[in-house]
Amino acid sequence: MKLEKMTDTKLNTLFKEVTAEVDRRKQANSVNAKVEKELAALAKKYGVDTVKRLAATTKKRAVKKRAKVKPVYQNPDNSAQTWTGRGRTPQWVAEAEKKHGGRDALRIPA
Repeated sequence: MKLEKMTDTKLNTLFKEVTAEVDRRKQANSVNAKVEKELAALAKKYGVDTVKRLAATTKKRAVKKRAKVKPVYQNPDNSAQTWTGRGRTPQWVAEAEKKHGGRDALRIPA
């Protein structure tokens, strides 16, 4: 960025944006420092192990369960090998496609 080539208006706009960002970061650092002081005070009062246990028991975000998907493809040479058609293609699919003439030959009849 060549500041010498910028117009006064663009320089003023850039200055305001930089100043606002610096202020935002100072405020965030101030909040972080306040939280760290409060945690240090709690650790001193109740012990570090208690604070760690409390932090470990905080409610974590629930993992969304995915619905089971029926397999769409089956290996004609080994019926135990199936694939839903999602995710990375298994090696047996690539081999069976070459051997049996395409992916449609591997499809499980509905």
